[in-house]
Amino acid sequence: MHICVISEGYPYKTYMSYPFVKQLCVALTDQGVRITVIVPQSITKCLIRRIPIAPRIRMERTIGGEEIRIYSPYVLSFGNLGYKLGLYKYFRKLRSRVISSIIKSMAKKPDVIYGHFWHSAYDGYDIARAMDIPLFVASGESIITLHKKVDVGKIHDFIEYVSGVICVSTKNKRESIAAGLTSENKCVVIPNAIDASLFYKKDKCQLREKFGFSNTDFIVAFVGGFILRKGPTRIAQAISMLNDSDVKVLFFGKPMTNDKSNIPECPGILFRGPVPHDQLSDYLNCADVFVMPTLHEGCCNANIEAMACGLPVISSDLDFNYDILDESCAILIDPMDVNAIADSIRYLKNNPKRLKELSLNAVSKSQDMKIENRAKRIIDFILQKQQER
Repeated sequence: MHICVISEGYPYKTYMSYPFVKQLCVALTDQGVRITVIVPQSITKCLIRRIPIAPRIRMERTIGGEEIRIYSPYVLSFGNLGYKLGLYKYFRKLRSRVISSIIKSMAKKPDVIYGHFWHSAYDGYDIARAMDIPLFVASGESIITLHKKVDVGKIHDFIEYVSGVICVSTKNKRESIAAGLTSENKCVVIPNAIDASLFYKKDKCQLREKFGFSNTDFIVAFVGGFILRKGPTRIAQAISMLNDSDVKVLFFGKPMTNDKSNIPECPGILFRGPVPHDQLSDYLNCADVFVMPTLHEGCCNANIEAMACGLPVISSDLDFNYDILDESCAILIDPMDVNAIADSIRYLKNNPKRLKELSLNAVSKSQDMKIENRAKRIIDFILQKQQER
């Protein structure tokens, strides 16, 4: 099977955009699927945000030696400003034409086009229909917006043409249906997953010694962009409220825009900044608890990766978490309630027995969320829908 993946992002050099897309592509490739990736890169975005400009065509190899061809054609975009100026349709047509030209140039047409998120699937619709290629959608957005930018009544043919929708959470499935973009019978829920070769429980004492962290400290970890939605400053406020010199914190991430107001500041910061994804597991294994008070998600990869490293999770009592988190491995709180964040950290620090129970359960639950299993489920779903087509 040859799957052409269309995505808004894909990691390149130090810019770890959409690492979960690469993770899935590698897993699909290792299961015998030929993968081609088309990831249009906005030149305006690269220049404004100083993002490395990727080659238009490059090859990457998996550990198993298989090749993934990645096309990164140049396009224009101006983000929300472009939408506000009414340019969304123009930029969408530009992306669609660029994607179409790449697929037409392939020696053999793909068996499937797989749009990673609704907008990317919509960009691939014209060529999918013209060449009679089945079209699938991966819905993992924190907030689904396609139906807000394009009138659903005007994209009826696109909605009808889509063969299947892989949703990362029950929440995303419900939102996709409620938006009028799909129907129950086209959807399957397959939550995000981890690379178990990277994320697993390791020796905490050895790693704390490696990084120079004290074994007597209670360490909190956060992974994500330094933005309001993810909540790093709320964690910082909670730690300041605790006023406990034994509580330390690791903030893995960076600002996503020029807005510096969400850079966390508090006592006890041991580390603040980005780390390579393949090194993140070592740092997570130094922590005692993972805190993620996010406001919107599809399905939070960071929570699953932390669980695999044996960390109990303090996260949002919101529907995007319910497919993976429950009271056996997590404490669910109002993500805007700084007091609740502080109280949960204090509770786990002062209750080592409960901390250990949650830790063991977190590892156990994460074993069912491996990327190779997710890839197989996606392949099976695609094959099933192709037979129904």
